[in-house]
Amino acid sequence: MANPHMLNIALDMFAASFNKKEEWKTEVYPLWEHAMERVKDVHLHKAILNICMKLHKYPPTLGHVVEEVKEVVRDAGGNGMEINNYIFCDDCMMNEGTRRVSAHFTILSQKKFKVHTCAARCTCDGATQKYPNMGDYKSLLTRMTNDARITLHAFHVTDRRQSQLRMQEREPQNYARMMRVIKEREHLGVHNPWMDIKDKMVDGRYVPEEITINPRPMPKTIDKPTTENYTTIRTNIDPDDCIF
Repeated sequence: MANPHMLNIALDMFAASFNKKEEWKTEVYPLWEHAMERVKDVHLHKAILNICMKLHKYPPTLGHVVEEVKEVVRDAGGNGMEINNYIFCDDCMMNEGTRRVSAHFTILSQKKFKVHTCAARCTCDGATQKYPNMGDYKSLLTRMTNDARITLHAFHVTDRRQSQLRMQEREPQNYARMMRVIKEREHLGVHNPWMDIKDKMVDGRYVPEEITINPRPMPKTIDKPTTENYTTIRTNIDPDDCIF
């Protein structure tokens, strides 16, 4: 539902725009609260702005606000007749119902290591309501674990502590290669200017400025990848597809 703070802002804007008396807000608050029970703050705010900036032959009512909210939802790509405010769990709130997945596995017949990255649905009620046709990450884990054609080495999933996967989880081969190159250059005494910027950003002293850095190209002979990553943009993942 709309946050009480946002609801108060909307009522104050409405009252100021249409000359409502001071006691009006107290009288209509329960009715507005009920009407905005499934409305997002951003949609309510936009709708109130639209209502207040329009010309009206007669003073608008709560019904006009509700219709304006529906129009705002339509413009945002939603169904104007269904104003939904999905409640997600802490593990998927930052990704609005999805969990980012990175599975590391070996195809036994080919003896190839691959990485499968995707977005899968969380198992909470809000995610299930928003993405009824998307496969959830637990089902994907179960199917990949039980697939006799592959050996699953790692299954990384975002949660409340980490809303995005790190490079070593998304691209373990490229990450390992990058770390080896960094150590090799350190051993050769090659200065890495990006480390200076990193140190300044950590302690808060770094202010971006226009600089030109010409890093030395990465030697092609160092840790040349011999395997390939497996990625897909589809969200309803069938582990049977993962070996192709």
